[in-house]
Amino acid sequence: MLRASRLLRVELRLGAARRRLSLAYSPPLTGADYLHTPKFWTGLEPEKAPGFDAERNCLASLKAPDLRERGPELRDTLEDYFENGWALTEVLFSSLRGPEAYYRPPAHGLRHPLVFYYGHPAALAVNKLRVAGALTKGLCDDFDVLFETGVDEMSWDDLDTPSTRWPELQEVREYRKNARDLVLDVIRNHPALDEPISTADATDSKFVVWSLGMICEHERIHLETSTTLMRELPLDDVQRPVFWPPDHPSVTAAASGGSVELVSVNGGSVELGKPRTHATYSWDNEYGSRVIEARPFQASKTQVTNGQYLDFVKSGGYASPDHWSEDGWAWRSFRNTKWPHFWERTGPQGVHEYALRLPFHEVPLPLDLPAEVNKHEAHAYATWLSSETNQSLRLPTEAEYHLMLEANDQCTLAKARENEAVDDVVTKGAKELSATPLNANLAWGSPSSVYDGQAPFGGLRGNSWEYCEDWFAALPGYETHPLYEDFSTPCFDGQHALILGGSFASTGNEASVFSRFHFRPHFHNLLSFRVVSGEENPELSSHDAAKPWAAGWVPPQYKKQSEEGSHKYESAAQLAAYLDLHYGGSGALDGPASSLSSLSLSDALDFPQRCAAKLGSGRRALDVGCAVGGSCKELTKTFDEVVGIDYAQGFIDAANALKTNDLNYARSGEASLPGTSCAVEAFTPAEAAKLTFMKGDACDLPESLGTFDAVLAANLLCRLSEPQAFIDRLPSLVNEGGRVFFASPFSWMPEYTAPDKWLSPQQLEQRMRENGFVLEEAAP
Repeated sequence: MLRASRLLRVELRLGAARRRLSLAYSPPLTGADYLHTPKFWTGLEPEKAPGFDAERNCLASLKAPDLRERGPELRDTLEDYFENGWALTEVLFSSLRGPEAYYRPPAHGLRHPLVFYYGHPAALAVNKLRVAGALTKGLCDDFDVLFETGVDEMSWDDLDTPSTRWPELQEVREYRKNARDLVLDVIRNHPALDEPISTADATDSKFVVWSLGMICEHERIHLETSTTLMRELPLDDVQRPVFWPPDHPSVTAAASGGSVELVSVNGGSVELGKPRTHATYSWDNEYGSRVIEARPFQASKTQVTNGQYLDFVKSGGYASPDHWSEDGWAWRSFRNTKWPHFWERTGPQGVHEYALRLPFHEVPLPLDLPAEVNKHEAHAYATWLSSETNQSLRLPTEAEYHLMLEANDQCTLAKARENEAVDDVVTKGAKELSATPLNANLAWGSPSSVYDGQAPFGGLRGNSWEYCEDWFAALPGYETHPLYEDFSTPCFDGQHALILGGSFASTGNEASVFSRFHFRPHFHNLLSFRVVSGEENPELSSHDAAKPWAAGWVPPQYKKQSEEGSHKYESAAQLAAYLDLHYGGSGALDGPASSLSSLSLSDALDFPQRCAAKLGSGRRALDVGCAVGGSCKELTKTFDEVVGIDYAQGFIDAANALKTNDLNYARSGEASLPGTSCAVEAFTPAEAAKLTFMKGDACDLPESLGTFDAVLAANLLCRLSEPQAFIDRLPSLVNEGGRVFFASPFSWMPEYTAPDKWLSPQQLEQRMRENGFVLEEAAP
């Protein structure tokens, strides 16, 4: 059994958050004679490894293996995939110029030095094979523990002091070599790889095969981690590896982008989660199932670029707390951060000239590449851009991210759930992907331009991970996998931000459409973001999250806010009902309503249009309680400008979506049965140019609205908490000679309006007369 040399002491410290093992060694930092020579490789040399691309002279990542295969097919594909990932790690580490770079702690103090990440995949392989029952003993007691657990820093100031003295590099190399031999022996000889699996068996239920998949994918996670850590080393410590994929051509291309541009997306239902019978490896948090309904929203066409983020830096975004959360500003102040982590200032202070640090070299800041920042910085930018554009912007939710994938009509969760082959990494390795717009699976060795030709959204997968508003949380049906109990569960704590989409260095499972990973908000990796304008308080996958919960976290509840009394119409059924009323025509009477022949329901179908017709013509019209905008659309026929206001963000989102896109919805059906799929045609460009929709409170309309020639208040009055406040605001809203039209059933209810504030038609007329209006027409 291999033993570490010069072992001075072993000290085990137990803490509430994590176990730390301190090993004190006295390694010589010399003896680099085996670096970058055949002696360096603990496995196959890159040119002999599976996946070597002779045309580009680089090692290309292979596609993920099918873990439901058995016999020689499984053994062959698993061995190739394992050897490919193992060799990719060693290609990456061949970039270090000497042993000193292995032991240099990162400047931020939040991670181990790279020597840990050189030995960590080997230790995990040995330990997980033992847990799975494929091995009866470990490889080296000291190393099996020393290299077992990484660092998950609890806070931005929870620095990991470099007190650990690490073993000699040659010893770690020997440990890796021996661990590789153990894994290959299991792949080639263990009988579990021949045992059949039934169609009903979960793929992760066969522990030996699953542990081998875990070993391969864990290696690839830390391939990406180590790429980031090397990006943080001094340039003198690294050189470009000979067999690393080339940088993407767009790194040195001229900038072509402009300002942030938003694209409308229809709302819809998204089912999260991966079937347990799919063939590729997944981490336990990807299993389970949850359906989330998302409202229509607008999202930036691409991730925020370096050029767009540079505007934030130039405007003093890092100098003022105005745009930062409390914790974000505390982090920024502690670090004295003035620009993104991977930018390097190249000019005098205040000139704002920067270079971008790539893994092995610097280039003049490519303005079209994604701005790689942490979540604190992403939120600060979104808040700043909100103030600059007079919008309410935030990060996407997990459900909204997947609706953007559906808008691109390529690989989506729904398609991949039905047919896993739709997921690119299942069918394509890096060599095949290098000819596509998808910068993932190490098809390229660097990030690339966000303008990748995909529409309507660029860069949703690969290139750079994307932050979500959601916290990392379990899906209903989640089960902690016994082979790795601490992979996900300690991070279900409300302190780890959910990230999706993968990066250029994400390979295998990380690049899958099902992948769900996480980092703390202050952490830097290959991470970017895009901005969204939509529902103010959207449903997150961390709302009402399934157990387990960690570190005392209790997931926040999601308030669906579907009650009329709150004036927020957030359910899909209510939105569909209003779309039917405003745009559905005769088809709105199909289904349950068709049996109500005794009622003249057809008279209600043009109600919004008939209300609008009462207001005549003029320059400006205001519809208070506009819902999804049917009356507003009608008013564009006779008015030059129409403003619609509603308290329900979902209605406003739908109306705004119609300015640029058709809107699909499901008409209500019988009981729980789905209704007919319907579509509302987008407004014409002429109509859209006249229309403005905004969220607002009828009881507190802002002065900035200006004045109008006509005001519509249909089905509004008896749902207001302060109806008289709205009535008394009208004199300052309506121009001389202007009109106000009320349509109300006067069906007052105490859950909406206190009884002492209810008005009769006569009281309404009297109050309007006192406010200077003259009654022209009244209907019983």
